[in-house]
Amino acid sequence: MEELTGKLVAISPALTNDPTFKQGQIGIIAMADLKSDTVSVGFSSGEMGRYSSDALLVLKDKRDLYQDIMIGVREMDGDTFKQLLDINMKQEHADYGHQSAALKIALSSPELLKRSTVSLGEHLSIKLGSDISHETAFER
Repeated sequence: MEELTGKLVAISPALTNDPTFKQGQIGIIAMADLKSDTVSVGFSSGEMGRYSSDALLVLKDKRDLYQDIMIGVREMDGDTFKQLLDINMKQEHADYGHQSAALKIALSSPELLKRSTVSLGEHLSIKLGSDISHETAFER
């Protein structure tokens, strides 16, 4: 399982109950307790918030996003296509600046957000599923 501490996340703009009022903002995971589904997120203001993994959004894996862009190109306008490609190109760089810029673009419209992100919970279940399938393949 990948290490979550230090990972950039966006607080879902659709989150209705956020005591820290950070919907649609970007933060960094400070601590994660997956057994209790509690993820502590730090913000540039110095504030901390606690969220469930489903309230946090992460960018789709860059290969999956590229494939989704190419498959869905006929269903989107030119601007959406260009912005999704920009997000995908920024994912080629592992630094916080590029990753943060990619998340900011994703947050700029509901369409981009829907096409380029998944909840952290979904990301973890996808990751866990691929880790299990890799482990199973090696056990044979």
